[in-house]
Amino acid sequence: MNSLAILILDDEKKITDRLSSFLRKKKFSVFTANSPGTAFNILQDNKIDILISDIMLPEMNGIEVLQKVKVEYPEIEVIMISGHGDMDTVIEATRNGAVDYIRKPFGPLDIQLAIERTGKYVTLQSHLHNVENKLQIAENQKSLINRQLENLIEKDLIGESRAIKNVLKMALKSAEDKDVSVLITGENGTGKEIIARIIHYASPRKRNAFFPVNSAAIPEHLLESEFFGHKKGAFTGATENKKGCFELASGGTLFLDEIADMPLSLQSKLLRALEEKRIKPVGSDKEIEVDVRIISATNKHIDKLVEDDKFRIDLYHRINTLIIEIPPLRKRKEDIKPLLNHFVTQFARRKNKPIPQIDPNLIKELKNYTFPGNVRELRNMVERALILTNSDQLSIGDFNCSLNYSKTKQAAIHTLNLHDLEITAIKEALSQTNFNQVQAAALLGISNDALFRRIKKYKIQIEKNIT
Repeated sequence: MNSLAILILDDEKKITDRLSSFLRKKKFSVFTANSPGTAFNILQDNKIDILISDIMLPEMNGIEVLQKVKVEYPEIEVIMISGHGDMDTVIEATRNGAVDYIRKPFGPLDIQLAIERTGKYVTLQSHLHNVENKLQIAENQKSLINRQLENLIEKDLIGESRAIKNVLKMALKSAEDKDVSVLITGENGTGKEIIARIIHYASPRKRNAFFPVNSAAIPEHLLESEFFGHKKGAFTGATENKKGCFELASGGTLFLDEIADMPLSLQSKLLRALEEKRIKPVGSDKEIEVDVRIISATNKHIDKLVEDDKFRIDLYHRINTLIIEIPPLRKRKEDIKPLLNHFVTQFARRKNKPIPQIDPNLIKELKNYTFPGNVRELRNMVERALILTNSDQLSIGDFNCSLNYSKTKQAAIHTLNLHDLEITAIKEALSQTNFNQVQAAALLGISNDALFRRIKKYKIQIEKNIT
């Protein structure tokens, strides 16, 4: 990490001198500039890994510098220095590609920690191409992970697209560093937990626990207890001592699913636990040391939540040293055929049925479908078709996506209203599952309670089909 080349850009010479002196003692290669013009001359003549830039600068401001750097030197990671009350600029910097920020006044340790976080990202990116040798794709199967890893995660990763292979590369590379925090983003049903499990079981932490927690499924008044544990008598109903997720996952990986739904009241305590690697159970006056890697996942745009003051920006930067975005199935349609073949074989064997042939027209029709529920929806479609069919060939008649495709396409054309789209999605999920609310919730990627609340909120009528 100490081989990183760092450029410090600040119009105050005493700041650049102080920071360069400190960083050189840490064995970093350091360049300084007191104006953007000087900085770009240095960038032209030297290979720089990280730029640390103030926002208030002569000639052009820090945001303009950031934008120009990302166009001309996209491989350089940028850390911004901001003043108090400058949160709008920090958000703008993040959207333009800054990977971290430091708020004035700051000390040398703040700079060091920011560089260490960013440095891990630079290292991961620069060595990403070496991961190709780990892709061990079996000749007669489409799974992108080797059999040993499949057995460990009890899942498989199927696909042929460049997009899903790039996701796997990032996952395997991030696994090499047992401490780096990873944020996995993507729509419901894309397989975020599978990627999280791959990271864990391909890492040095694989012999310890992988502990998944759905941040949206725990009642708010129990969140602190679930995360940090509690002592007997700490509150009504606490009849015995209980370990929390952090302690149970110590030595392993804590997977925080739907982290964007975590209440602000808990976010500050989570940030403290991540920074200090210590927790305090509810009702206890003693802290406990914990050693966990945090992998988080969300289907929401956290930067928008940060802008709306619904998610802490410091926690956001703490959990996203590396971001892995899983594209939706509709954007990697070349994965539909191998996924379909895989699910057909899997469910036929599971149900002791002959493996049916697949009508080529079915694959064409599926590729025209938008799959709002992504891979999970395709999986459910196949399982339902295998249950209902008595034919030795699966055709479009065994799937109900043709009409749904037309409806989805018309809905996309006629409305982008989120309220209407949510109602349409809920009704569609209920229809596809014969109004089984548990299955519909799974298809939508939300909890049963969340679906129940939305059904009540939108006054959706439940009608059980009788055949």
